[in-house]
Amino acid sequence: MAAAEWDEVKRLAADFQRAQLSSTVQRLSERNCIEVVTKLLDLKLLDVVFTTDGKEYVTPQQLTREIRDELYVHAGSRINLVELVKLLGVDLNQIAARATEIERTDQNCSLVLGQLIDKTYVTHIAEEINEKLLQQGQITIGELTRHYDLPSDFLQTVVEKNLGKIIHGKQDKSDHQVFFTESYVARNGARIRGALAAALRPISVATLLSQCGVEERLFYSIIGNLTEMKQVPGVITGKQQSGSSMYIPAIYSKSQNDWVNSFYKQNGYLEYDALMRLGIVDHQLFIHKHFPNEKLLFLPSFAVGPNITDPVEAAVEEAIATGSMVDIMPLLPSLFEPEDAEEILTEVLKNTKIKSLNQNVHIFCNTIVVTDHFIRKLTKPFDAVIQKKAEEVVGSGAYLLAQADSKLQNNRSLIEQDEPSTKADRKEERRKKAAGGKGGGGTQGRETKTKSTKKKYLRGKVTAGDDSDEEHTPESGKMSRSSAHKLELLSIAEIKDVLATDESLQEEDLGELIAEIANHLHPSLNKSGLAAAKAVFESTMASTAQNRRKTHSELQDKLNAMFMNVRLFEKGLKQFSDKDIQLQLSKYLLKTLCTEITNEIFSYIAQENMIQYDQAKELSPEVRMKILNDSPNESKEPLLKLHKSLNTNSVEEVLNCIEAALGPRVCDMVLRRPDKKKERPQLLEHRQALLEQLTSSKDPALVLHLTTLILFQVVSQTMLHASGRFVSHILVYLQSHVTAEVFNTLQQYHDLVLKLLRTSSDDINYVHIMCELQEGMPAIKEIATSFKKHSTTEKFQQQPE
Repeated sequence: MAAAEWDEVKRLAADFQRAQLSSTVQRLSERNCIEVVTKLLDLKLLDVVFTTDGKEYVTPQQLTREIRDELYVHAGSRINLVELVKLLGVDLNQIAARATEIERTDQNCSLVLGQLIDKTYVTHIAEEINEKLLQQGQITIGELTRHYDLPSDFLQTVVEKNLGKIIHGKQDKSDHQVFFTESYVARNGARIRGALAAALRPISVATLLSQCGVEERLFYSIIGNLTEMKQVPGVITGKQQSGSSMYIPAIYSKSQNDWVNSFYKQNGYLEYDALMRLGIVDHQLFIHKHFPNEKLLFLPSFAVGPNITDPVEAAVEEAIATGSMVDIMPLLPSLFEPEDAEEILTEVLKNTKIKSLNQNVHIFCNTIVVTDHFIRKLTKPFDAVIQKKAEEVVGSGAYLLAQADSKLQNNRSLIEQDEPSTKADRKEERRKKAAGGKGGGGTQGRETKTKSTKKKYLRGKVTAGDDSDEEHTPESGKMSRSSAHKLELLSIAEIKDVLATDESLQEEDLGELIAEIANHLHPSLNKSGLAAAKAVFESTMASTAQNRRKTHSELQDKLNAMFMNVRLFEKGLKQFSDKDIQLQLSKYLLKTLCTEITNEIFSYIAQENMIQYDQAKELSPEVRMKILNDSPNESKEPLLKLHKSLNTNSVEEVLNCIEAALGPRVCDMVLRRPDKKKERPQLLEHRQALLEQLTSSKDPALVLHLTTLILFQVVSQTMLHASGRFVSHILVYLQSHVTAEVFNTLQQYHDLVLKLLRTSSDDINYVHIMCELQEGMPAIKEIATSFKKHSTTEKFQQQPE
């Protein structure tokens, strides 16, 4: 190695050593830079914008310059802010803030729906709109909005600012979003003018629009201009843009007017259907305008003039003056309906001349005028009929039932009216009792008081006199009238039959008139009938009072006899040692005689208090409860106990309840005390009745039944009330009191009866058994008639020791 090269190496080694030994220059890392920038931002000494990747910073001024550059280089000078986010890598909020600042400081830029638009782009849009308007002749803001994807307000402003400058056209006065050219309006105006000139009859605007190819909005604008210049040979009727507008040519209107004048002059009326066929839609308005000085009457189907109404008025005046009737239908044209005639009559009767006659008239069948004088003449034959019907309804008792029903409904109505105040009084009473502590009684006490008040009030009304229904409140009067209406003395059919006999109503076509007059007279005739019935009823009340007392006495005797029979029958059933047999006989006695006595008592209570029920049927427990609920308050407790006692098995309890029910508080009847002296005649009478029934009876089962009852009475000296199902038990009782021969005869006959009942009538043995029973019947009857009590002693004497 040469010396020079070696010196170079040494020099390089010295430089390297010097470099290693010397201190390094100060440098900043990336993290230090971030911290420095962050500190400057916190101290507001630096204003920068971060990029979306966070690796770069840009100042607002630089971001503004870059946005302007992108707007300049972008096609059409219009760019979306979202697209700038992708191009510049800056957050959308920062770009939106810079775009807003650009719009504020630069009048040539606009921010519209997130898009930055330059003035040159607006000018370009105006030029395109002008070209499209020249091509189409008309353009709307809606079309431009869809084409340019810009708001309608912005485009409206652009078009209006450039109208007459860049955009050559006019704005529609009725719709500011529509623009058109003069040539377009002139072209469509010529089409419309030609179509209207060619029309000879009414045509709808919709048809004109379809034929001419003109929009409806533009059509009415052009029509207005043509009408002002008097270039339209006709008129447009109906509301604009409603779809019902019509164009009526002037020549057609003239022919319409000529036909209407001629028809009205000849007939005196106008038919709406005929006007509709002529194309006159609003016929009443047309008639008002066409005949302003005529006194017309507008009916549902016609407009009637004085030529029609004057003859009708004259005929009605004549009928009122003579007190007769008149049918105006022949005076009217054949097209008129009865409803039209009725309206004409209503209008004619408003005339002052007819009112001055001071006559009341009625309209029947829509076309017939009938005076009060004529109706009074028709009602004269009903006087005798009403009197006869009144006597019949009083005699049958229907009038009394109607009055009872009327009073019951009146009472219910009055109670319903009194309920609001009664409820308020109850609330006040409960409040006072609650404030007073325990000294007011519980809930049960309040209920008892309430019920007592209502029933006492109800009873006071029910037991009022027969004439009290004439002096009630208006509401009760309504109830009375509705109840009285149920009592119909004369039916509509009967009224029609009487009216048909009148000479003035005997024509064939007056059947409907007779029916309507009958309906009209029905309420008044029935009211007169009720008044006549009331007079007949009052006149018969005095004579019936004596009969009523007699009926009371007869019922008292009947109930006393039945009561005594029940007591004797009770003694008879106690002759049986078997308690089960006694119980069954007691139930049968309760079910029959005791129930019959109870029903007689309840029927008497219902009659005395005019409680309505079906008298043709036997009283059921439900009907008895109905009578009990409607009976006076003091009668309820005894009647309720009597009603409930029938469900027990104690005859003695029922008799006690019957005795209480017959007392002065309820039936006011005298119940005779038991008298043993009268028991024997009662026993003999009962036995004689059984023997008479036995003599006339031919039924084997009944003959055996009656025979056992007679033998039982003779043996026990007591009466027995038993059905046929107890015959076998009676025979067991009689076995120890009759001879063996008699018992065997009865037992054999009893067996044959049972065998007969079990055998079908189609069986061969049925006739044979029946013959045996018929042959043995005289012997059975003979036993019953000839049996004496001492026969039992003879039986025991014949028995061996």
